[in-house]
Amino acid sequence: MKFNCLAIALSSVGFCLAAHAADPAAAAPEPKVEKITVTGSNIKRISRETASPVMIITNEQMKRGGATTLTEVLRNISVNVGGIDENRTSGFTAGASGLNLRGLGSQATLMLINGRRLAAYAQPEFQTTFVDLNTLPMGAVDRIEVLKDGASAIYGSEAMAGVVNIILKESYEGLEIGASYGESEVGDGETARATASFGYGNLTEQHFNAFATLDIRQQKPSFLKNRGGYIGTQDLRAYGYDDQRNLYTAPGNIYWTDKATGKFNARPIDGKACPADQQVDAADFFGASGMPGGKVCVFDDLKDADFNSGGKSDRFSLTSVFNWQPNADTKVWAEVMRTQNKARVTGQLHWVAMQLGQEIGALPITHPQYPQELIGPDGKTLAGGNGSVRLRSQLKNLPAQGQENTTDFGRYLVGAKGVLGTWDWETAVLTNSSEVESRASGGLLNSKFIEAVQTGKFLFGDVAGNAALYPSLVTNSASHYKSSMSLWDAKVSGALLELPAGPLSMAVGVEARRESLETNPDPNAVAGELYHSAELPPPMSNSRNIRSIYSELNIPILSNLEAQLAARHDRYSDYGNSTTPKLGLKWTPWSSLVLRSTYAEGFRAPTLVENSTAISNAFISFQDPARCNASFKEGCNAQSPYQSGSNPKLGPEKGESFTYGFVWEPNQSFNMSVDFWRIKRKNEISTYDLTTVLANEALFANNPATVIVRDPLTAADAANGATKGEITLVKLLLTNVSVTDVKGVDMDLRGRFNLGAYGKIEPSLNLQYVQSYRTAPTPNDPMLQYIGTSGQPRLQGSLGVGWKQGPWSLSADARYVGKMGAVGSPNETCRFIAEGYEELCRDIASFTTVNIGGSYRGFKNVILSGAVKNAFDRKPPFFPYTNGRNYYAPLHDSMGRYFQASAVYTFY
Repeated sequence: MKFNCLAIALSSVGFCLAAHAADPAAAAPEPKVEKITVTGSNIKRISRETASPVMIITNEQMKRGGATTLTEVLRNISVNVGGIDENRTSGFTAGASGLNLRGLGSQATLMLINGRRLAAYAQPEFQTTFVDLNTLPMGAVDRIEVLKDGASAIYGSEAMAGVVNIILKESYEGLEIGASYGESEVGDGETARATASFGYGNLTEQHFNAFATLDIRQQKPSFLKNRGGYIGTQDLRAYGYDDQRNLYTAPGNIYWTDKATGKFNARPIDGKACPADQQVDAADFFGASGMPGGKVCVFDDLKDADFNSGGKSDRFSLTSVFNWQPNADTKVWAEVMRTQNKARVTGQLHWVAMQLGQEIGALPITHPQYPQELIGPDGKTLAGGNGSVRLRSQLKNLPAQGQENTTDFGRYLVGAKGVLGTWDWETAVLTNSSEVESRASGGLLNSKFIEAVQTGKFLFGDVAGNAALYPSLVTNSASHYKSSMSLWDAKVSGALLELPAGPLSMAVGVEARRESLETNPDPNAVAGELYHSAELPPPMSNSRNIRSIYSELNIPILSNLEAQLAARHDRYSDYGNSTTPKLGLKWTPWSSLVLRSTYAEGFRAPTLVENSTAISNAFISFQDPARCNASFKEGCNAQSPYQSGSNPKLGPEKGESFTYGFVWEPNQSFNMSVDFWRIKRKNEISTYDLTTVLANEALFANNPATVIVRDPLTAADAANGATKGEITLVKLLLTNVSVTDVKGVDMDLRGRFNLGAYGKIEPSLNLQYVQSYRTAPTPNDPMLQYIGTSGQPRLQGSLGVGWKQGPWSLSADARYVGKMGAVGSPNETCRFIAEGYEELCRDIASFTTVNIGGSYRGFKNVILSGAVKNAFDRKPPFFPYTNGRNYYAPLHDSMGRYFQASAVYTFY
């Protein structure tokens, strides 16, 4: 068998046999070459380089920047664009994290452990299901392989944007403990972590190995108010925007119409003086209706409260693996993984808006805090206008709005594999589940709280007096969710026959699995009894069976040209069947150059949430063109109750992906790969785009998948420029409607240079450039170009360098996110124009952070490490984002400079 120098770099065996033309009888016997399985193929091979582009992240690369979770590692790779945010304060999945390869959604990214599927996170993020990265312990991971093209022909549903395969350590001998501690420069977000690994047994000598890894991590919350500048305040006048502070103070503001002047009067409800830095002109809130020269007291949600920039979490994980090798050709193994993650993320305080038309009503004249100066001798109000007194308050003494989620994840596998003649075989049985217990962090009971306020039992700002009321106003009840997936698979691979150019290899496999989802929401949430919480759909249970068969061929056409042919047939018990093929070509014209290309078809089956009958409730922010113009601005940043419904008649999404590129390795010191890619997806499961619907309401008026409910247009609003009444409900149902076409190029450069006595240096550059991201809300609509809009940067990537010399090692890694537009849709008008701040419609600036790390191994059995994340303390670019943060939170991080130190001791 002949090898060349390219095989040295790409093979995992670490040696090379020189090519020669000597008499075979005189040649020394060749040592046995180990074959490996690469993500994206079921056929074992010698070279890691296949027709498909695969990114490999080693254990050393994961750790060197101070990362302690897989979320920190994977959310920052160049091919990922945001995803489910573990620190999101307004969602349903506090503490959970998901990927979003190519920006095509978390549901288009397939997550695997050792090549096998994982159960989805039990609590959907509204309609989105995903695999939670935070249930996967970093301490047990050997490496991560990211397949950057479609792979439905190999792995089935979801593998449309790519596949992330987390490879666990296969065996371990010895005892090792480690600990780390980190803290932000402003003194919050403290992280403490402890790990321990113990393994015994040698597969070669004792025919078995068993090991276990314990990973415990605790993180304290971090707060926006500690970050400084525009990150920690709503008063944005110094940054070219307006004062976003509000009337919802603690304990509260009351205001009413003065009978004599017809203008609004306002004062704190407790009658105390307002601090000077919290006083603003009444005209800023009431316009011409404000009392001339009057002042009002304001509250800063970010500065005056505890709005999390990062949540609190406590994680415990135990991973154990047992291997038994009865002979050289057979191995039996078992894997057990148990993880618990307790997370708490809070954001805005509970607030109260008392006025006519609200469920809670205006402040009753019988309330003890009703202004006595407004009660006439006859006991009636002296307030003008409609005679009501309005109140705006923040409940600062209650836990803020947010979630407390406890997630329990379990994964159990038993498998066997071996060699029979020239064929490799493998089979395994797997079951895994995700269970979530979710509580509102401030579970305030709606009807009881309203009753306490209206009757005067609850007094705003009276902490001591309200203490006895709290047990009756707050609930500790929880919602429960469970997602399960059980699987059996079997596969064989080997050489079918010998062709002139080499062996024709084949893999054939079968798979049977069952997926189930059970949701049991808090009865208070289903009844709409949780104050400021969306009404949840009733309990539901859904399940299905999937049976699959797949095959793959590796065909050596010429000595330097090979083809990969793969196909998979999946039969679902709920929606039907899908058959997906894949073709790959790999040509090696010279030993230093590999040309490669793939074509793959893909599909994504409707999830158990999407094809149910559940209707989910939330709130949605939007720009209403009928109420946002030069003279009327109340609809420029509107909010409404939102409903989105599932659809049991949904079909699968379908797609095609293409890649073509090259790998060039002129010597052992340099490797370069460039891959062009394109993904086309149709029949996307989605709702109609709300911006499009609002811009063409008449067109969608009779469409059952879109419902827009408005109040009647008042004469006052019409006189001021509004053309329609206020939206009171948005309802968008799921359907197979959207189409998307994304294309771009990936570049990966890696160097390995020996500096002699000065050590070794390894630079790297990894980039994703998205040339186009076009999508249409329906197949009949023109494709809209989204690249460059907020959330879709053209360019992102990382530049790193590592240096080693003796016991020392140093590294620096820069993470870059390119600039983006200020609007999220190409047909959306920048809201800042109508607000009078057109300058803010410029692009959101690019954002670069640098992590620096180092370690020392000069002490026996000890590794000491340190890292500084965001070493230059870069703040994310200023952008008044609609979720209340003043930066683009989905892609930018506000933590700031963060210090970390760790130590590892190996006993033997």
